[in-house]
Amino acid sequence: MENVMDGKTFCPAAAFEMLTGLTRTLQIVNQASWLETFQALWISAFHLVQRAKDPVAGPIPYTESRLSMLLSMVPLSIRPLLKEENHASINVGTSPSRKQSFMTCLQSLTQLVSLLDPPQPVVSAANDAATKASMVVMDFKKENTNMIVPQNYSTKAVGNLLHLVVESCIARDLIDTSAYFWPGYVVPCMVPEDFDMMPIDECPWSNFMQGAPLTKSLQSVLMAIPAPSVTELKKLNHLALHGSEEERSAAPKILCGASLKLGWNIQEHVVHIAVKLLSPQISLTSPVIGDANHYLSHLHMLASLLSCLSCHTVIHILALYGMIPEVVAALMPLCEAFGSFPPPSTNQSNAIEEVSAYSVFSFAFLFLLRLCKFHGPDKEPHPYICGAPARPDLKLDFLLLMRDSRIGNNCTTSMKNYLNNVVDLFQELRCHSVHVDMFPKLHAWYFENQAYLAPGILCNCNPNRMHHVSNKILIFVCRNMNKGKWPISGSGSSCSTITSTSSSTSSTSIGSASGSPWSIYEDEYLNTPLYPAWELLEAVPRVLEAILTACARGQISSCDLTTGLRDLVEFFPASIAAIICYYKAEITRGEWESVPLNGIDWPSPEDCLNSFGLEVKEVLESVGVHIESWSPHDAPPMLPLPLAAFLSLTITFKLDKNSEYTRVVTGQAIANYATISPWPVTSAIGALWARKAPRWHDFLVFLGVRSCFTNDKDAITQLLQSCIKSFLGPSSGDSNYMTSTRGVVGLLGESVCNSRAMGPGFLFLHTCHVFHAPYYFSEVILKLVVEWACKLADERSNRGSTKLKFGQPSLAIAISAVRQVAMLGTSLLCMAGRSPLVRVLFEDTLPIFLLSKREERCKPMTSICNILEGYALSYLLFFSTAMMWGVRTESAPDKSGSSKMSPHVITSHLDFITRVLEGTIELRCDPAMWKAHVSSFVGLIIRFSPGWVLGTKLDVLKQLSSTLRGWQECDLALSLLELGGTRAIEDALELL
Repeated sequence: MENVMDGKTFCPAAAFEMLTGLTRTLQIVNQASWLETFQALWISAFHLVQRAKDPVAGPIPYTESRLSMLLSMVPLSIRPLLKEENHASINVGTSPSRKQSFMTCLQSLTQLVSLLDPPQPVVSAANDAATKASMVVMDFKKENTNMIVPQNYSTKAVGNLLHLVVESCIARDLIDTSAYFWPGYVVPCMVPEDFDMMPIDECPWSNFMQGAPLTKSLQSVLMAIPAPSVTELKKLNHLALHGSEEERSAAPKILCGASLKLGWNIQEHVVHIAVKLLSPQISLTSPVIGDANHYLSHLHMLASLLSCLSCHTVIHILALYGMIPEVVAALMPLCEAFGSFPPPSTNQSNAIEEVSAYSVFSFAFLFLLRLCKFHGPDKEPHPYICGAPARPDLKLDFLLLMRDSRIGNNCTTSMKNYLNNVVDLFQELRCHSVHVDMFPKLHAWYFENQAYLAPGILCNCNPNRMHHVSNKILIFVCRNMNKGKWPISGSGSSCSTITSTSSSTSSTSIGSASGSPWSIYEDEYLNTPLYPAWELLEAVPRVLEAILTACARGQISSCDLTTGLRDLVEFFPASIAAIICYYKAEITRGEWESVPLNGIDWPSPEDCLNSFGLEVKEVLESVGVHIESWSPHDAPPMLPLPLAAFLSLTITFKLDKNSEYTRVVTGQAIANYATISPWPVTSAIGALWARKAPRWHDFLVFLGVRSCFTNDKDAITQLLQSCIKSFLGPSSGDSNYMTSTRGVVGLLGESVCNSRAMGPGFLFLHTCHVFHAPYYFSEVILKLVVEWACKLADERSNRGSTKLKFGQPSLAIAISAVRQVAMLGTSLLCMAGRSPLVRVLFEDTLPIFLLSKREERCKPMTSICNILEGYALSYLLFFSTAMMWGVRTESAPDKSGSSKMSPHVITSHLDFITRVLEGTIELRCDPAMWKAHVSSFVGLIIRFSPGWVLGTKLDVLKQLSSTLRGWQECDLALSLLELGGTRAIEDALELL
């Protein structure tokens, strides 16, 4: 649940849909009441918000996205659970209803004083919510009790997160305003009338709805205050499409301001409108990529919208609503269209903040790059997929397939679920299949990048045209080379020398510019390479190869190389994509020589290199991970030339808001290279950036920590061992048994504000997506769960007798502890790899474990140890399946008559059990463990998910029931046949 709530992840479905299924499953398997389940859900969300200022989460805190989890996702996830009960025909008896449990849960949250403290950005909103409730209560008392209040006083109340939660639940019809009268909910205090609360008639949104012009001051206020209702959103949507040029530019900024980030009561509607605006309506006869004039008419609106949607916080909010595939599909035609437009006719700046075809293309293209992971190494996981395993296919084609799978009945299912009655207020997103090959230029660039080729080098364009564009860019990049801080090595170095040399010796041929290239510098307009954006992107790799070759030969200095590339990025921000992809390809090829970071030719991290490594080691040791120490080296670190050039380029970018767009893309790329690189490279990157951005120091140290788990299997094992140990606490014989922390606090740590005091579970949450050995990871989880089950059995056996007997309390306690270990192992497994890793567990890890000979233990295996190991296997398999696919409590076929009632892994494992029982497969494990596993696994299915039995073959049911009857498990055998339906009735009667 913690991983689903993390604002940095993207769920294939909306996060609230996943939370609904997860909450339902946990309530069943934990046999908890709905009151306990709702309390656990809210407490988890409150904890997430309190960690919003965690420094290791990244350079930018994600307070808004985590607040969205608490105030939007959780209420939206609870609504289906309450509606299920309303539509159910069953009699709940004397137990409290879900609605009653939910109301009681909200009232009990007032006791969580330490968790209700609001983050600084929402203190005012919390106070307003409390004041609103206080005023309602006061007005009610005035009308019904004739209470007299002095006219020069007004009611004010100090609010907390609970007041925001209640307002969000009221907005979604989960509760009503009677919550304002709960005991202790409002603690009013009397203050003078001049309390700085904005009168209703002076609300800026009221002025906006009354037709006030969108001045700069009104725009700023509207961006800072969330819209009160959907009506205001409708008007913003209309202005964005049909208003004046100023209104078209201002409306998206207002929409994506506080209304999107802090407007939790209407956030799903804001997300829908914002994504829809990316695809402004065109004629039905227009092609998929859109009409040029149509897109140009929305130029200012799209530029404003893209700049707002591409910030960190908004991306995470879009991901929480599962809208990343829709955004990707909307960005592709924008990239294709604006990348093909001719350049501006006048010599104007084309930086990212300017509105032009270049700027809109750069916004859209870099936005697409961030979402689809063009820039990362092949083994880099996707950061917006919840717990995505390390697979290279989670990219553009995967996201498009995900989007197309949602299309049905002319709209997406997820949008219908949470827009409900207001879906007809806006035209739905364009619901047609989108494929990469619909966009020829994007298609060519994407698949060249996928094939690890420098995009553009093998393009099918006119060679003469490409030479001309390449030379124009080369002249632009080299125009100030003689003005660099370091002199150019070689007396004959010039732009023409670079061009002719690179064309004659490298694989990419670039013809020399006609005439003297230096004479062109006198004409600033001619010096600017004005071509369509796609042509510039195709030509950039040729230029990079030329100047990188010249730098390797000493014809130009590294400073000149960095300065020229920085000028290119400032002129055409989207060129950073081509730069990243070219350097990625060259680093992968490994054909360039390494250069020393000595502070002369390339920047040196020597002054903080050793201290950086020591800090990384301290963090690892604090969570119980010990690896080989990194001894300091006298020689400067060495990096491949392309990586050194790219690193030098990244540290020249400013850290202001204007350069954030390109800096984020380059930062992601350099962080990914740091994560997968060997330690000397990682430490050099981290040390240089720590000196560049001291306030990101802890985050950079954390990147160094992550790199240790990329290829070091022993470090992964130690971290997993530490997670289980911290969760269970020390053994009963340990001197710290009574005083040590355990459970969730021991796992995640008491405080995460200090990266040196974090828990091993918290480190696991932020590093599990870099594990690149799924088979090994699954094997380690299985073995650790089994080992801890045996360890628990040994501890119980040592408490008096050498053998535990059934019916003794100590056995029940041991089984409960084994269940906790298995549940933790399930959480770790599902967070690291989700369903693919669960399939690996069933199809590979478990059969190999059962078919292989166990290693000899120093201490003889007892019978209870074998039994608890069997229980541990069953719990791990059942819980992991339930977490991924949910449980099915209905034992009757559904209305559709579908025969596929159970996940494939369950049916395949039951088939495996049957083949073993028939003697087809011979196991090497202890018979007691196998018997305990089969009986407990079948028992878990019957007890918690009887609907899975309907999807099981009849022959399998017969074999299982026959075996269970032979083991004197007649009740289990009969229950299994009963759940098999009419097809198994004869065997059930025979058993009776």
